[in-house]
Amino acid sequence: MSVETTATIASFGGKLLKLAHKAASTNCEMKFNLYLPPQASESKKVPVLVYLSGLTCTGDNCAEKGFFQHRASEKGIAIVYPDTSPSKKTSGFYQPQTE
Repeated sequence: MSVETTATIASFGGKLLKLAHKAASTNCEMKFNLYLPPQASESKKVPVLVYLSGLTCTGDNCAEKGFFQHRASEKGIAIVYPDTSPSKKTSGFYQPQTE
């Protein structure tokens, strides 16, 4: 699987990456955001929190409204913000994506 970085934004000393990849399971482009705190590096692993938002929410909704990056920066935690409705044909990621 190849992941494309579409944007990198400075956030609370770390960085918010906007990422995308083509998913065979949903037959569409899957977008997600990844916040990396300043403590994260190639040689320093940090814990990861997956922020599953409500139905039809995107990674942008979570990152912009959840305001988790501030505390994650202080605690040294990475956060993955997935799009919970990637195909936009159904109401949520957890329903079968058959079209």
